[in-house]
Amino acid sequence: LVASIAPGSQTQLTASVTGPDNKSVRWSISPTVGSISQSGIYTAPATVGASTDVTITATSFADPTKKATAKLTIAPTSNSIVFTAAGVVNGATFKGGGVAPGEIITVFGAGFGASSLTGLSVGSDGKVTTVSGGTSILFDGVPAPMVYAVSGQLAAVVPYSVAGKSTSQVQIAYNGALSSAVAVPIATAAPGFFTANSSGAGQLAMFNQDYSLNNSANPAARGSIVLLYGTGEGQTDPPGVDGQVNNTVFPKPVLPVRVTIGGVDAQVAYFGAAPGFVAGVFQANVVVPANAPTGASVPIQVFLGTNTSPSGTTIAVK
Repeated sequence: LVASIAPGSQTQLTASVTGPDNKSVRWSISPTVGSISQSGIYTAPATVGASTDVTITATSFADPTKKATAKLTIAPTSNSIVFTAAGVVNGATFKGGGVAPGEIITVFGAGFGASSLTGLSVGSDGKVTTVSGGTSILFDGVPAPMVYAVSGQLAAVVPYSVAGKSTSQVQIAYNGALSSAVAVPIATAAPGFFTANSSGAGQLAMFNQDYSLNNSANPAARGSIVLLYGTGEGQTDPPGVDGQVNNTVFPKPVLPVRVTIGGVDAQVAYFGAAPGFVAGVFQANVVVPANAPTGASVPIQVFLGTNTSPSGTTIAVK
């Protein structure tokens, strides 16, 4: 067998032994590039600098003189797909510095994404798929649910499997080509609110208690409940499921939550998965404090553990 394999991918090899009662085989690879499991699953390294051949050998346990080999060629990664850790930012705030489990991120780069915007799709299993317009992004080899892709830009949901790690090796795949791996820091949480103008600053994209849009012409009353939306809450309880649409189970963050409006602590009536959205989008139902400042641009922030949303986001209060 001679076959090609992409960096970071896997392939299952099989071998059969005739004659002795013991049909088991021992797997080995030469040179030692990648790894092979006892069951014959070969895993290629995440990146290679040039086309690399490896020979995989199956040796009979019962009779070591009986062997069979297969050659695999690992194709080099595509240098045309380029991005950096600085180009991986929160999809709500557009701030970088590290990503959290379940966070919706935006990635800027080059060499991926079609000229026309392609959005998310839901598979037959009811989960958001990991490919959009031929583009996908992987964290330590785990594909992330894709929100959209367009030339030089994509949005995805960080897999929950990064929880507990300090960094993740991130790669972008586009139409069969795979980028080099980029080390991206992992945070326990990276909270941020979605804003009305999608800039990460200014008026939030939110509702008042009567489900009308909150803005300078329609401020929220003190003592009323406002509905806020964001991402970056980190791992949840129960644990987040990649690509799951929040319809029946509504996980809550494992980290303690605090919200301030105008610097005043607000009562958090609900903080968890946003119904109808993909896992990774949170909804916060918050009571505007009776002593909160009033005005068209009252500062609001969310705290998850020791992680704080960026300043500069506001709501209207009367």
